[in-house]
Amino acid sequence: MLAIMAILSTAILPPVLERITEAKVEGSIGQAQMILQICEIARTKVLATSVDARGRYTHTYGSLDNWASTTVLQSKLTTNYDLATKNALGSQILVKFDAARCYVAVDLPFLQSDYGGYSTETVGGKTRVIVTTRIKNSSYPSWVVNQKRILHDEETR
Repeated sequence: MLAIMAILSTAILPPVLERITEAKVEGSIGQAQMILQICEIARTKVLATSVDARGRYTHTYGSLDNWASTTVLQSKLTTNYDLATKNALGSQILVKFDAARCYVAVDLPFLQSDYGGYSTETVGGKTRVIVTTRIKNSSYPSWVVNQKRILHDEETR
């Protein structure tokens, strides 16, 4: 009886544990996609505005060039957001953003070269999935967008 239970547990346990890990990864990626929305608020938030002698406005935006925790992201927002610091895998949630988009890292507990069509990089012998926003295309042709910027003397994100 004990031998039968041991055989069954060795046959059933690995697929169950694998499915649990997959669910945690998918949950962490979903959580990263929600944090992207808050990251976009911080990325597009105007920190300062100046007006030159000709009446042109120049906006200054924040940046987060290196991977940082969600507490750093929270400090860039005026409203008190309650962002998680760890994901379902137990790893720290890391964010960064530039002028074009936000990025949220999901560190996997294993090494895999490609995961679900996301960009990946290897960190410490494990895979980091990088969840990011898409660059939004305007409904106008690019020359119209450029002309609007020239006419209004603006540089915006």
